Amino acid sequence: MTNTPAGEDRGIHVSGHGTFTGNAQTGDHSRAEYVSHAPAAEDEVSDEVVRLREAVEALRDRIRTLDPAELSAAEGSAAESALAEVEVASLPADDAGQGRVRNAIFTVTGALASVASLSESIRALRDAAGPWL
Repeated sequence: MTNTPAGEDRGIHVSGHGTFTGNAQTGDHSRAEYVSHAPAAEDEVSDEVVRLREAVEALRDRIRTLDPAELSAAEGSAAESALAEVEVASLPADDAGQGRVRNAIFTVTGALASVASLSESIRALRDAAGPWL
């Protein structure tokens, strides 16, 4: 996603509810996957949630292909935290979940607004998040 400039600390930011357990690896070629403990049967998840999660993953894939000069570490960290929040908050059918998704979408679009090559993926994310906005 991004490179940490020489001399800066590397860190892991975990957003949302829950805990982090296990090993954490950092480095220029490290990769982390977010796994949600969502309902086991796909039919328990609405089509809107599936569409939103697909848009989140597509944007993550596009971010991973960026040249490090296109996205700062701070912007990348903010975007990843917000994308994780979108996934976690998209399941509750209550007003709090809707507000959390809306705020996370605004954070993602703000953090990535300066990266022109992501405009199509950001537009797809906003379209998929329509029911929460």
